[in-house]
Amino acid sequence: MEDVVLDGKMKREADRLLAQIARADSMIIAVKAGARAEGFVLGMETVGAMRDGDAERLYVIFEKALEARLMALVPI
Repeated sequence: MEDVVLDGKMKREADRLLAQIARADSMIIAVKAGARAEGFVLGMETVGAMRDGDAERLYVIFEKALEARLMALVPI
């Protein structure tokens, strides 16, 4: 997340959302955490609290984290 410019409070929230995705213990919980993360970015983007490029990078970071968690939760 080093490429994304966030102030202290926004960075803490983004880190918290990433952690929620990473520790989700079911696919449903992971998807819900991913939706919250997407809503966070959308809200920050809507109010102009982050640059367009940063918002897009953050969307990708959350999406990749969610994809990785879902793959880890797939039963073998």
